[in-house]
Amino acid sequence: MRHVTSTVWQLHSARGCNVYAVEADNQELAIVDCGLRISERVVSEVRKIQVDNKLGDVTHILVTHKHRDHIGGLRDLRRYFPRAKIVAGELDCIFDDDNTPWIGENQVTTVVPGELGLVTQLTTNLRALSLPGHTMGSLAFICEKSRVTFTGDMVISHANTLARPLKFLNADDALYIKSLKVLADSATDTGAPGHGFLIPDLFVKKLYDLAEQPRKKMNPLEMYRIIKGVIAFIRLRRRTSI
Repeated sequence: MRHVTSTVWQLHSARGCNVYAVEADNQELAIVDCGLRISERVVSEVRKIQVDNKLGDVTHILVTHKHRDHIGGLRDLRRYFPRAKIVAGELDCIFDDDNTPWIGENQVTTVVPGELGLVTQLTTNLRALSLPGHTMGSLAFICEKSRVTFTGDMVISHANTLARPLKFLNADDALYIKSLKVLADSATDTGAPGHGFLIPDLFVKKLYDLAEQPRKKMNPLEMYRIIKGVIAFIRLRRRTSI
């Protein structure tokens, strides 16, 4: 695993997306996203964090959004940590006839309302920020103690720059752009994205700069190449996670 701060760790064995462990309240842990699947190696990383830092059980699993590369491992993660509450956005949930919320095959414990910019305090140390657009129930999570913002797919972090998800990958791109500006108003100066590199400083400034950039028109050939690259990337991830 990699230390992000003294109370935040990135789990390197995870596949599909970046998965983080963060110290919540009372020396307990929360996990941000799950990747495509949860392996024994991922759980071993969590156990090592618990032992090395004298931390207790995993009490929360924080879902940034419903895409499979972020929730594919949710059922297995909950099996390893059955006390953990699953937190997800209301508009990413499906409600059954009994009004019970589900995300994938998993019952949601804490439903975060989907109003743009709404802040929900989850624990003393953790809050959720509703940011519809990429999916309609997308969330960011902000850790007050570590001053780290977990963004999900609100931004993609390359080596030297931030990027937005491609327009056609957003459920509502216009709403996503509004949410990006709200995120810039609320974020801390360290960003932990769902894909790509950690942003250790100047995250807020980079968010504002990104939010002001106009969308570029994409020609069909460029779109084809991007889609082909995404499919190849997903196939590679699936092979390496087996």
